[in-house]
Formats: sequence, structure tokens, C-alpha cells
Amino acid sequence: MKQNATKVFRKVIPTGVEISLERKTYQITYPISIWREFPEVYHQNFADALAYSLTMHLCLNGHKHIVYNFPPPQFEPFFFEGMIYSLGETTLLGEENVRTSDLLRLFYNRHLSIQFTGRPRLTRFAHVNRNTKNRAVIPFSFGKDSLLTFALTRELGIQPYPLFFREPRSPYENRHKKKLAERFLNEFGVDVQFFPVSAGRLRQTFGNWWGWDLLMTQYTLLLLPFVFGSRARFTFWSHEQECNSTYTDKEGFIINPTFEQNRNWLLFQNNLVRMLGSNTVFSSLIEPLNDLAIIKILHSRYPAIAKYQTSCPQEESVAKTKRWCGKCSKCARIYVYLTGLGISPHRVGFNENMLSERKINLFTLFPGDVPKSSPTDQSGLDRDEQLLAFLLSYRRGVKGALMKRFAKTYLAEARAREGELRERFFGIHTTSTLPYELKNPLLKIYREELTELQ
Repeated sequence: MKQNATKVFRKVIPTGVEISLERKTYQITYPISIWREFPEVYHQNFADALAYSLTMHLCLNGHKHIVYNFPPPQFEPFFFEGMIYSLGETTLLGEENVRTSDLLRLFYNRHLSIQFTGRPRLTRFAHVNRNTKNRAVIPFSFGKDSLLTFALTRELGIQPYPLFFREPRSPYENRHKKKLAERFLNEFGVDVQFFPVSAGRLRQTFGNWWGWDLLMTQYTLLLLPFVFGSRARFTFWSHEQECNSTYTDKEGFIINPTFEQNRNWLLFQNNLVRMLGSNTVFSSLIEPLNDLAIIKILHSRYPAIAKYQTSCPQEESVAKTKRWCGKCSKCARIYVYLTGLGISPHRVGFNENMLSERKINLFTLFPGDVPKSSPTDQSGLDRDEQLLAFLLSYRRGVKGALMKRFAKTYLAEARAREGELRERFFGIHTTSTLPYELKNPLLKIYREELTELQ
């Protein structure tokens, strides 16, 4: 065994899993009614996978040698592949001189130092066919995507089970979402389950982005006991069409800035949960849609639900008291999408004009140094959608210094490309994750809402 190695232990406890390293413990605990429905035959393998997935990034964060005191998880190759393809996102959020090849080399070499010491475990697996209720578990954040997924689920006659992952390094977000959840419960009678991810304290431990890389894949694993406990037939992630977009970086690597949300990885996640006996279907109801279409459908068809929208990551200090910080690119982007569709930003809680001159660096459309708050911004993949949103806002007579800049510099381009842009951003695109039984009723809804805009 390597000297000065970080030793990771895990054990199954009465309500979940406990992970231990460096004299600290992190408990992942579930409501007792949920955990007791998760078959015991899967507990040990689930604990192996959870402990590994929540700590594997530590090999990049100062822990050069990690020893896991359990056998290699059956999911290890799955997480290794996911990490490799997610490194491009980290490149976009890192320092300017960091290259994708540098990160690939770092992870490849450091991962070789990981060691497993547990003896192979013989487990008798049985197919457990318990996901039989017309119910859907929904990772829920009050963003436009998960709100529309929630609304569509109800219209399709499926009972939604919304779940919010409470990360310890996101105090402002947790506070705002808790207030929204209380109002949501009062209005709709639906209780958003808040699930604390205590091991989230291991993320970004040395000031880097490491630890956020495979966040949604970790969440898929964490969802499993809830899937069994609720016996849900479906689990709906809210991944939209733009999540499949890629660009080529300066070294020639093809990068997907939102790799974990692309359609292929979502299909792979169905295989992951099958290994632990679940026959729930992981899919995305909004896969055929882009952002502008999502916002249009949400606010025109489900206005009572839409008013809860908050898409700001709420990482800036000003977000302590503001639902929309007004300092990030997400606030800027959503603001102009709303105005372009004729929706008052005040309806969802905006209290400042995001089209003033001092906000110019928050928009990908305008040349300049966009803050590294989103890999999508850095890739420039949302530039054309902003172009269309500004055109629609301009035609509605929206005022602001940036509207004048748009009219002077980009209006001619926007007019010339309008047909192409409308087809792309209000179009209904192909899908590969939608269950056959839900595809036709969903497409009917989308056509009703979007045909006039295409």
C-alpha cells in the first residue's frame, strides 16, 4: 500500500450509507420509508458505487494515492468514461492556459494510483420488478426545464415526485429554493423532497472545479432508493436539445460542454440502474426542445407553475437576498428570452434591467470577456439563440442600451437568418429517450404551442 494514502471506507447504516476518510464521516441518509423499500440484496454494491463516485475526483485534488477498502464497483468503468468526456467542461471553466490534453493526462495518470483492497463479493442478484406505479421521480430545481417537466408530467396523467438535491456548498440556492417549495406546496399540494448531499463538502476542496464533474450521474445513483420507494415507472431528467451540441476546441477535441445532459449519456444511465435491479425508465420529456421553446410553452400553457421559475445559479453574494443575482450570464440570457417572448421578467422576480450597458459582458452575443460562470457561455453555443431573442425583443419595442447596440450591429444578420433561427429554436427536434407511450401526446402539446412561431 502506498505511503500517505487517503483511505476511503464505507458501510451500510440503517437508513443509507456512511462514507469515511481522513477522520471525517459523511452520511447519505434516506427517509426510513424509502430505504426499507430498496432491496437489501443491492445495498453493498450501492454503497461501493456511491463511495467511489463521490470521492474519485479527490485523486485530482491533492490526494495522489487513494485506497478504497472495498472491491472495485461494477460501475467503475461507467464513471471513468463519464469523467473523461466531462473534462472539456472543466477546461472551459478553468484558467486560460489549461488545455484539454493537460486534464486528460492528469486524470489518466492519477487514476492509475487508485487502489481497491476489498475481496470480491458474491451476490445473488434477482430482478426486482417493483417500478409499477404511474409515477415519475423528477430531479427538481425550480428552473424552467424541471418546472416544464413537472407540468407536462401532470398533464400526461403521471403523478410527479419532485426531488431537490441540497448541496452544502450552495447555501443561497438552498435558502431560496426552500421558500419557493413552501409556496409550491401551499398552491399545488405537492411536497418537494429536499435531500441533503453531505459528501458534497468534498467538492472543490482546493479551489478547483473538481468534484462537480459527474454531479448528475452521482444524482442518478442517489435517486435509486427513491425510485424503489416510490415504485415509479419513470424518472425524468430535464435535458433539452441544446445539451447535445458540441464544438471543437483549439486542440481539436470535440467537446460537449454539458456532457452529462446529452441524450446518449441519459440512455447509458438506464443501463446503470438496471445493474441494481431497477426497471424504471430514465428519459427527458423536453429533449426535442430548445430554451426559447421551453420558456414559451411553460409560460403560455402553465402560467401558475411558470411564476416559480428561477434559473440563476445564485452563487454571487448578492444572491443571499435576491432570487436573481443580476450578475451572471444565466440571468442575462433568461431575461432577454423572456422579453423576446413578451413575458414580463418581473413576473418571475427580476428587479433590475439586464439590458443596460453595464450588463454587456454577460451576453455571448456581444464580443468581450464573458464571465466563466457557465461552460455554455465559454463555448459560444448559445450565441444564435440570443440573436433571435434580441430580434424578438426589438420587434416588441423593448428598451435598453443593449437593444440599441443590437439594432446597430446585429439587426441585419438577425433578419436575414430569421427563418433558420425560428426553425431551430422553436422547432420540435428528434428524440431518442422518450418512451413510445408518451411520445405522441407530448408532440401534440408541442405542436399546439409552437407551430405559429416556427
